[in-house]
Amino acid sequence: MDVTKTIADETVDALMTAHTQTMAVFNSFGVDTCCGAHRSVRDAAIEDGADEEKLVAALRSAIAAAQ
Repeated sequence: MDVTKTIADETVDALMTAHTQTMAVFNSFGVDTCCGAHRSVRDAAIEDGADEEKLVAALRSAIAAAQ
């Protein structure tokens, strides 16, 4: 993951590749992790109807829990 980007700016695919545990978070928020994985987390949240703030918080928690 590029440290100059925030989680919301990363692509869904980049996060899942770097932190496999995030796939479960994306799935729980209804984010498309297949065809939509090229989108930023921000765009995915908007397009898939997820709350961006809650999604990013859950992603941060999942990443932190695995470290």
